[in-house]
Amino acid sequence: MTARPERIRIDFEISGHHITECYNGKSAWRQDEKGLRTLLGSEARSLRLLAVILNSRLRNLSRDRVLPVASGAAEAEGKPASFIELQLNETKAKLFFDSKDGSLVRIERDTSDGGEILSYSGQRTVDQILEPSTIRIQRGQHQMAIAYARAEHNQPIDESMFRYPQIEGAAPLPNLESMMRSVIANQEHIEELRERYTFRETETERKLDRDGRVKESDTRVFEVTPIGRSFVKRLVKIGDKDLSPSELEKEDQRVQKRIEEIQKRDHKHKERAEKANEKGEDDEEESDRITILSFLRISEITSVRREMFRGHEVVAFDFEPKKGFKAKSRAETIINKLAGTIWVDEQALQVARLEARLTDSFKFGGGLLASILPSTAFVFEQEKVGGELWLPSHTEANLAAKIFILAKLNRSMTSDYSEYKKYKIDSEYKSGSSEPKKPQFP
Repeated sequence: MTARPERIRIDFEISGHHITECYNGKSAWRQDEKGLRTLLGSEARSLRLLAVILNSRLRNLSRDRVLPVASGAAEAEGKPASFIELQLNETKAKLFFDSKDGSLVRIERDTSDGGEILSYSGQRTVDQILEPSTIRIQRGQHQMAIAYARAEHNQPIDESMFRYPQIEGAAPLPNLESMMRSVIANQEHIEELRERYTFRETETERKLDRDGRVKESDTRVFEVTPIGRSFVKRLVKIGDKDLSPSELEKEDQRVQKRIEEIQKRDHKHKERAEKANEKGEDDEEESDRITILSFLRISEITSVRREMFRGHEVVAFDFEPKKGFKAKSRAETIINKLAGTIWVDEQALQVARLEARLTDSFKFGGGLLASILPSTAFVFEQEKVGGELWLPSHTEANLAAKIFILAKLNRSMTSDYSEYKKYKIDSEYKSGSSEPKKPQFP
């Protein structure tokens, strides 16, 4: 069962076990003999790719960052065929079409079970569209065949079919409003605590070509130190090679210059904030910060459920833009274009993981300067550090944008955070001070 723009639900039985897989436009889930769980990473991307392919009928695929990476002649189901290979991030699917009538006869896609093959046969015309009468599914060592008595288009669909199922006998869900108040308070505490810690960031950036293939990859290691309301990154390693003493000296000079800029900027910001407060106005810079509080106020929450996430019981829920909401800042405009899933550790009342992607383009300068495309997505994770504190551990960002109308930007970035150490510095900038204090990096 499929529904636009990119929803899909598949139900089948293999060796007496009922399996359901679903992508509902925000998150992917699977229910089998192992239980009910949200699909992450490549599993979720593979199911979403199939949903986009079947719902779009291969039109406007670039909007969802699905790119053709190969094509040619082949043989499928014993017939001459042509194929096209499509890729979403690092997940691929190969489609085969009958050379005679152009009908889809085979789909091969990556799955956690080692790959899946969907074979279509017995095509007949329904509403001027070729539809199969039989679908054979091969997944790993298992095979099955589905015979269709009829195919229907544009029929009303029960939206609940795509929602994350509630498990009979599961513990009652907590009061969402009360839980979110605690999560917000804890998250604000995390932001405050993070400004007291140095840490190490391993950043990997992959630049992709127009076909979605990695054309350049760069890994850098930074020592990160909080300065005022910002973080200063000191480069110590490129790839597997540490910086030389002369390179480190040059980097330290750059870092010190950056510290001075931040301290001067923070001093000016403090003056502006005080003037705005006297006039009863909002701090413009603060209103453009994306916070969990503003995100929760702006987003519509659906499909609240219990899950197991990396060995911990969590409460998960999907979020989407709130209809009719009028943004008052750039941050609110961005937040109101996001959809995805959040996982909250119920015992700690902390955000363990957040996945989000843009549902619509976000334009700078009316689109003349830049336009961030809907395929842009990111992941944010936190975990307990040192057995007591919850701090950021991992982020991912897949960015697709158009710069100055013509130029395209297509990049994938990941950052891992480690080696948190408590750190304190008097970073307040004092007017007339010619030598701001220089932090000692770990």
